[in-house]
Amino acid sequence: MTIQDRYRRIRNQVRRLGRRDSLYVVWAYAQYLQVNDFEFPSDIEVSDQFRRAEIPQGIIPEWTLEQLAREVIRHAGEEADRGRSLRQWGTMAELVTQLRDLEEAIYVAHGGPERIHLEIMRIAHRQFVWQQQRLNWRWIIRYYKLFNTVQIASICSAATGLSVDQIYLIGMAYLGNSLRNYRSLERLNIQIPGLDQGHFDRFLGFTSLTHFELSNRLREEHTLNEGYAYRYSSLREFPMVRIAYAGQREVICAIPTLLFWRMTTGLYYSLRPNGGFPTAFGQSFQAYVGQVLAARITNPDLAVLGEMEYRVGRHRKHTIDFIIRQGEEVALFAECKTMRLTWASKAGLTDLTAMDQDIRKLAGAVVQVYRTIQEYREGHYPNLPFAAARQVFPAVVTLEDWYFFGHDLPDRLERAVRTALVAGDLPEAWVQDMPYSIFSIDEFESASGVINAVGLRNFISGKVNNPELRRWAYDGYCKTYYMNELAALPRLFRNEYDAMFAGLAQQAQHQGR
Repeated sequence: MTIQDRYRRIRNQVRRLGRRDSLYVVWAYAQYLQVNDFEFPSDIEVSDQFRRAEIPQGIIPEWTLEQLAREVIRHAGEEADRGRSLRQWGTMAELVTQLRDLEEAIYVAHGGPERIHLEIMRIAHRQFVWQQQRLNWRWIIRYYKLFNTVQIASICSAATGLSVDQIYLIGMAYLGNSLRNYRSLERLNIQIPGLDQGHFDRFLGFTSLTHFELSNRLREEHTLNEGYAYRYSSLREFPMVRIAYAGQREVICAIPTLLFWRMTTGLYYSLRPNGGFPTAFGQSFQAYVGQVLAARITNPDLAVLGEMEYRVGRHRKHTIDFIIRQGEEVALFAECKTMRLTWASKAGLTDLTAMDQDIRKLAGAVVQVYRTIQEYREGHYPNLPFAAARQVFPAVVTLEDWYFFGHDLPDRLERAVRTALVAGDLPEAWVQDMPYSIFSIDEFESASGVINAVGLRNFISGKVNNPELRRWAYDGYCKTYYMNELAALPRLFRNEYDAMFAGLAQQAQHQGR
């Protein structure tokens, strides 16, 4: 059976389904996988095998539900054909199996076993976000703080017609509603001081489309090549679909996690085209990392040094963004970067041009740290005199997780770093003498707390000087060796979250359909 034949079979089956009914079932499965203690509605048939599964994603994962939602929006009818419904376990299981078979056929045709390391990387970027970026208060307050600066607030108002506060307040209202109901009226009956229906309409303007508009976008994006299951889709940009039904205008949010991402990581894409945003966002990210360090590093044996200006001859320069110092023994040089692995890199399996370019950019950031370490070694740093006995560890803190573990991506990055070191007349041996680290901000928030508890040398050298652990992500390293320290960490910025959002989501959850 050809790839086209497999897809036609899926399309023909989806055409027999009812649109609203199917999105309701997708919502229920997504909630079961993403929300603790969610109970399936009694009108949905679910197999005992799925309910009893220790890892139900092994049977129906969130990423397949996202694919299914796209196909439903594109092809399902207004009403079901002769009662056919995803509420029936056999229908649901059959479509999920066919979607998996389609993916397997595409992989074999475009990659195959010889590209298994790249496929593992693609799978990681596709799947891990559903585990690590589940709807949670930490990501909400992190991105709220990142966007809520004077410069970015001005850009946000110009781009969306809403302030950052308004986006998050309205977004939390819709999120709270979507946790209980898969649909709501466009006009939510929620009273938020200072907000009227015009504010809600503007929010829907960049988070939703009509069914006709969204289905057309998804149709234009559709391909049956290697990017079918991995390419960024308009459902990520517009996670809510507006549908007129029985004389009412409704908003359906089939996968609430996508709305959560739209408010957090996804708001970046709405603001990025505006002049001045990249610089303002980079400055905000650096300031946020400083707040994290101020909250986490309280051990008197450790010190945090911020960026300072200095001169070399007539040239004005700046030190590394942050240094965590432990006496004269060891120091971590950390540079903050908002760069991320692009969607083209995550989707590619045969054309690796985008990935190579992204890897070179990150390698350039690593070499930037080595270059500033050279300035420190030459005695130019005003806030940290050079000490020959001090062990220095370079680090780059990125906004998003690049999932550098295993073999393929770490090896690609190290080759690029070595090449850039040689091109920059820096010793290639520094990669071994001063092994670098890549932290996502999510990892760094935890790792800095562990460093505060166990010390810098023990934590960093225990990983980077071990050939096996060096290939681990810091998230796995912490959870394997420092679980007790992680469990003891105070909840970062929880008071700020409660002050801003406490009770809002709960209020929204009590709104009826």
